[in-house]
Formats: sequence, C-alpha cells, structure tokens
Amino acid sequence: MRTAVLILLSTFGLQAKLSLKQVREAYFRAATSKDESSRLSHLLDTVGEKSDPVILCYKGAAEMLKAKYAVNPFAKMSWFNKGRDLIERSILRDTSCVESRFVRFTIQRNLPGFLGYDQNIRKDSSMIAERLQSMADTDLRSRIGHYFTRLSAGIKN
Repeated sequence: MRTAVLILLSTFGLQAKLSLKQVREAYFRAATSKDESSRLSHLLDTVGEKSDPVILCYKGAAEMLKAKYAVNPFAKMSWFNKGRDLIERSILRDTSCVESRFVRFTIQRNLPGFLGYDQNIRKDSSMIAERLQSMADTDLRSRIGHYFTRLSAGIKN
C-alpha cells in the first residue's frame, strides 16, 4: 500500500514539474530527430486523459512521432491512430486553444495525404492567423511566426 502511494505521489510530482515551455521546446526538436522524439515521449510518459488539454495535445503529437520512426506498418498505424485520437480529444476539451490548433496544423501539414488526416488545415490556419498578433505568450507567438515564415519560404518542418 505504501509503495502504491509513493508511486502515485511521484507521478503527480513529475507532472507538476512539467512546464508547457519545456514540452514545447522538446516538440520542436522532436520533429527532426529520433532521439529527440524519444525524449519528448519520455517527458510526456505521465500525461493522462485528465491532463491539461495542451499537454495532452503534445502527447498525441509525440505518439504520432513514434509512428514516424517505427518500422512495422502495423505499429505505425497504431501510433498514428493513438496520436490522432489524443490530439482530437484535447481540442474537443478546449476548442479555442491556439496552441493545440497549431500542433494539429503542424502535424497535418507534414503527414502523407493518403492517411486522410488533413481536413483541419485551412480552419486551423485561419484561426491561428486571426489570433496570432493578440497572443500574450511571446514564446509561442514567435515560434508560430517562425514556422509560418519557413512555410511561406517553402521549407518543410
């Protein structure tokens, strides 16, 4: 019993220490490196359904990145589906969150079209563009601006 309580408390402690900025930085590094993708997944190991919707969205993105680096096609589809479901659930929990929409946008822009997970690109892009200049989070605003600058220049990721 005592062991179960300690495990439970340490899990809550780890999640409390998890900062959005830390997760955000790990996500941007994870898109281009298998090692960084593994670090992001490990960072989000304790994230569950009741976690903050933005953090849950990043967890979904981390699951999708596992699919990127998996060799087995069945594993790829499993990670993809799990990630997609987490992203969609996080957005349903907070439909007005620009950061979650941005994460979904970056995922959908970089997936192969045959997966059929691209139906929100225009809607998310419009929402992000409408709210970008009024965002209080300067780190996120800068990252989004940088991403769209690279996108308009034709640079992937």
